[in-house]
Amino acid sequence: MLPKRMFFTKVGIRLGLVGCLLIGGSVVSAVSPETVAIGRQLFEKNWSPQNPALMGKDGLGPLFNGQSCAVCHRQGGIGGAGEAEFNAKSISIELMHVSGDFRNPVSADVVRQAIRGFHPGFIDPKAGLVNSLPLAHHGGTSAFAQSRQAFMEKIPALFSDNGGSADAAEVRLANATPILYTATQGKYQTTIRARMFQRNTTPLFGAGLIDQVTEKELRVVEREQSKHPEISGRLATLASGGVGRFGWRGNVRTLLDFCDQACAAEVGLETRRINQPIDPMAPAYRNPTFDISDAQIKAMEAFVAALPAPTRAIPQESGRRMLAARGEQVFAAVGCAVCHRPTLGPAQGIYSDLLLHDMGPKSYDLNPADPYIIRETPITRMDFAIDSESVTTFTMVDDTVTGKLMGNVYYGGRYSMEPGETRILNRQTSSIDTAASKSAIPTRPSVFVSRDEYRFEAAPVPPMTLRFVNERSKSKSWQTSETESRLVENRVSRHFRERTASGRDTYTTEDTTTTTHKYRQTRTDFTRLHLEPTYFTQEWRTPPLWGVHDSAPYMHDGRAETLLEAITMHDGESKGTRDRFLTLPLEDRQAVIEFLHTLVAPPNAPQPKS
Repeated sequence: MLPKRMFFTKVGIRLGLVGCLLIGGSVVSAVSPETVAIGRQLFEKNWSPQNPALMGKDGLGPLFNGQSCAVCHRQGGIGGAGEAEFNAKSISIELMHVSGDFRNPVSADVVRQAIRGFHPGFIDPKAGLVNSLPLAHHGGTSAFAQSRQAFMEKIPALFSDNGGSADAAEVRLANATPILYTATQGKYQTTIRARMFQRNTTPLFGAGLIDQVTEKELRVVEREQSKHPEISGRLATLASGGVGRFGWRGNVRTLLDFCDQACAAEVGLETRRINQPIDPMAPAYRNPTFDISDAQIKAMEAFVAALPAPTRAIPQESGRRMLAARGEQVFAAVGCAVCHRPTLGPAQGIYSDLLLHDMGPKSYDLNPADPYIIRETPITRMDFAIDSESVTTFTMVDDTVTGKLMGNVYYGGRYSMEPGETRILNRQTSSIDTAASKSAIPTRPSVFVSRDEYRFEAAPVPPMTLRFVNERSKSKSWQTSETESRLVENRVSRHFRERTASGRDTYTTEDTTTTTHKYRQTRTDFTRLHLEPTYFTQEWRTPPLWGVHDSAPYMHDGRAETLLEAITMHDGESKGTRDRFLTLPLEDRQAVIEFLHTLVAPPNAPQPKS
């Protein structure tokens, strides 16, 4: 049983005693303290691999970043942030060039073979080519472990045994080092420039309150910022039609979704909805079942929701107390509070707007935020066939623009580029034009394809329009009988008799034949998504500042060791605010830092068991 103090926080009272959880759109029973206690046990549990032949599930792995959630979420207590050494890593391709000559055309197979030589993880059996490879810290085959080590040896930075960079300085060094690859395969030459990107562990204190922030409240803030001369935050629109609140890119809608995805991606636990990461060196392997049940995931969500929100630690010494009070005023005066709002809905003291903001080119990461959908257009295509032969195809377009928002499809569904989006620089194009443009997703690059050359360069801005295709087309088959009637003269019939003008009787009979045809109708629903061209590779959700004193290092990849460094690294929309801060008198700058250091982790956060 957990200490009672955990359940007397605002979150604990609301969620730990009388709250309800949703999964799959269904309301389940109220959360009890016992459920929260079970969630804590699962959060702290050190998962271990199991033999699928014996147990029916594979447990931890094959790829994972930590054996438990608490391994990484630990600063200030269980559920806090993590140091740089726990950063998640990925390798992304910035530039790729494959060349041959007119006697040796560059085909799709040639491009796939070229990128396979760099790493087979960039080949997705379903999506074709991808340009980002998660580099899990642990697990996998010996071949994957060797390839992971080979990548890390190309970067002159120190990495910890936990997988991430040793500290903030090493993160900066890893960020600055390109990974170069050249190879000659027969008649073809390949050049690739890639880069390592990292993500720092986010604190979960107060997550239950963040989960209660409504879409309406976020839209109010978005509208307010649309009138600001510098700041223009936007909602994180998702494929599900909802708005994201969690994650560095804001691409997770609810706390339950966050726990669901973290179980699969970070701990390698297959869930009913999300597959565990696949070892690219053993792509055929699939988990025979799921490793963690919905009830367990809901229990973990209940525990995280019950974590107390961070608090303020007002200095006891009068001079520091007055300095911190002055710092809070300056914080608002220079513009920091435009994005780092003190209160957002029920989350008092959060210091965030939970919106996405362009943080400038030095903060780009090729694992992008979802594009911003400004409207959608529903489209229905009807395909008809008679006796298995297609007779007609037409499209019915409903141009009514709905108010529903849909994001780019990263977590389900299929999508394709609209016609004309591929950038063709040579008339002698090959058949891989469309495949090349699709392979760019999700980073929307510029692609140059010709008979003797393939060139890919990641671009920060998506095309204006995508087309979302629902995976489930609605198909209907049926049989129809057609009756054909013919009048045959001079057949004796008691049913039909006509007298002509000459008085002669003419007898007719109706000869009826029946023909049966098989019709098949297939309906495919599309949604054309109209995008606002934002720099979505350098957009980040405003991180809540509550508890910031106990969550170093800072920025999305942990490259800032101190709060002062984090402020100076602000760019993009926040450039004006940063510059105003840097031109403040020294005492005012110190006052702002003193204020930020009053935002501490909750003193009643659960601590690891001794």
